[in-house]
Amino acid sequence: MKVDSPPFFLRHACLGFIGLAAAAAGANPQTTLRWDFGTEEATPLTPRGDVVRDQAGPRPPEFPDFEPENTAVRLNGNGARIEIKDPGPESEFDFTNGDAITLEGWVNLAALRPGQYAYIVGKGRTHSPRFSRNNQNWSLRLVGEKGGMARVSFLFTTVPGRGESDWHRWTSEAATEISTGWHHVAVAYEFGKPESIRGWIDGQPTGGRWDVGGPTTAAPVVDDDDVWIGSSMGGSPSNSLEGLLDAVAMHRRALTDAEMAAHFRREGGPRGAISDAAEMPDLGEIAAGTVRVQFHEGLPAHDRWPNPGQWPAEAERWSGDTFLLPRVPRRYDDWGIRSSWKEPVLIRIAGDVALPAGGQRFLVRTRALARLWIDGQLVAETEPADATSPNGHDPVTPLPEPPRPGLRVKSYRQQEVFGKAEIAKGAGTSRVVLELIAGGKNQRTETGEVCVALETANGASFSILRAAGQPDLPLTDAAVEPVLAAVTSSLDAFDDARRRAAAQSRDAFWEKRHALAKDWAARHPAPAPPGDGHPVDA
Repeated sequence: MKVDSPPFFLRHACLGFIGLAAAAAGANPQTTLRWDFGTEEATPLTPRGDVVRDQAGPRPPEFPDFEPENTAVRLNGNGARIEIKDPGPESEFDFTNGDAITLEGWVNLAALRPGQYAYIVGKGRTHSPRFSRNNQNWSLRLVGEKGGMARVSFLFTTVPGRGESDWHRWTSEAATEISTGWHHVAVAYEFGKPESIRGWIDGQPTGGRWDVGGPTTAAPVVDDDDVWIGSSMGGSPSNSLEGLLDAVAMHRRALTDAEMAAHFRREGGPRGAISDAAEMPDLGEIAAGTVRVQFHEGLPAHDRWPNPGQWPAEAERWSGDTFLLPRVPRRYDDWGIRSSWKEPVLIRIAGDVALPAGGQRFLVRTRALARLWIDGQLVAETEPADATSPNGHDPVTPLPEPPRPGLRVKSYRQQEVFGKAEIAKGAGTSRVVLELIAGGKNQRTETGEVCVALETANGASFSILRAAGQPDLPLTDAAVEPVLAAVTSSLDAFDDARRRAAAQSRDAFWEKRHALAKDWAARHPAPAPPGDGHPVDA
């Protein structure tokens, strides 16, 4: 591999001397330690478990910065790892407050379950009997997400303090797809400065959040526990990486965005860094007084939103005037024969609504994953649908309670969530967009009764949103039932029109068949019945 550092075998052959010098003189603040897993054996590296060396790593032409015969190491999970002994106190591997660290590596994941934390490299938490189990000095990990995704994770422990968690975990906003080849991941942090945390995927920076323990200025635990590559916790299978690793590095400084961009060069550019920052879709102009409902079929998953480049094209569009939807339209094939949607189906209900200025509270009812946008603000979200359903062995599902006395209750297995939005003064109308997903694995492509409603000024009721210029629609059975019947009738007419239009594609065929039948009948007249006897005996 082309690097600005000594070759792999030389660098690690000298590792013992580096450790001795560090122990005597303190860690060099500019030190970089890198493990390239080349063909040369390096005695300081101790493989444990199912570790396979001399595997094909990132190579040209896809990755031009690597040598044509670059090799990597394969770790097959179940505790497979490479151990590196800590030389002693104040070694190159020890970090405390004021020390900056950058961890990076190339990884080609074979598998990663949702919620699984697979270690790339970490110091401590080996569960050695010589040290505390809560002694994670630093670590770079990947965490599995639903939909075949993985995020970058940074974890360390601090000396126990009063009222503060010992564990502090940061998770990236961006994610990368699992089983899509080689990806470069990295994280940088200065201990004692939680705001300094920074992550990268394929050379692209990403933010994140401290989702366990919160940010802290406390110092990390430091001891002489070993550095492990590919696993942790005594070789716990759930913390073991399954896939290929190459060019794992630890820097005693915080690398910059420019440096990280230079560390990743791929023919065709990055392919796996996917932003998690959601944005309200731009649906263009919507006719005044109408609510547009768009249907997009064939989403990659029902339990997450599509990544950039995965949004399917619009398949159907229907217009109403209210944020109320009882079902999806029926699907027909090119001949007008009843077919089925390619599930999961993305549904977008959008319109320009006159909303009162100031802070407003909204209600959303959907069966599955959904999110409500108002003027670019993410107001409310629901969870993915649960594919399981109650049976005779489960408790009876209790009847739902209305959000206010006298209001219409949600339908069976619908979610009901609330959210707040600030409406600007003088806005006139606000763009409201509800995105929801219907169908998926082990699920029917059904929505249940979907609606979006606004809490009234006195807080005593809710009204279903309607396009600007339409009358109010209180969320009561008496008011909703007639409108719901009209919506259903409109959807029925929409289905009939589409079915008849599709069936017209077969008109020429049937006209030809009818013409042939008439011609045959003309050439084969029916025999005349006999003049006597009963016609049945003819």
